[in-house]
Amino acid sequence: MRRDRRRNIRVEWHSPGKIYDGNGDLLSQCLIKDLSNGGAKITGVVVGKIPNKFTLRIARGAIGLRKCHVLWKNATTIGIEFIDRVQRGHQRRSVLAEAEARRQVHA
Repeated sequence: MRRDRRRNIRVEWHSPGKIYDGNGDLLSQCLIKDLSNGGAKITGVVVGKIPNKFTLRIARGAIGLRKCHVLWKNATTIGIEFIDRVQRGHQRRSVLAEAEARRQVHA
């Protein structure tokens, strides 16, 4: 019998999300399968293209953006730990505005 070593209670989530790199560029859309205060399980991505550190935008609820670190990967799923909370408001708008400006330059 496996022992659950999680520090936080997880809940089934099944919500869309988006993964951004350190520059705020969109890398991939994803599906968040379960969620806790400490991390999440993500599917629906090309696992090999996801860096070990990224920002996750959680679509459902008021959770917003979270900086993440990959704890484990398998062929179809990533287990992540939340590193810190990205503040709403100015910082969030700055990351998304910078990404949009870069897209317009490359278009």
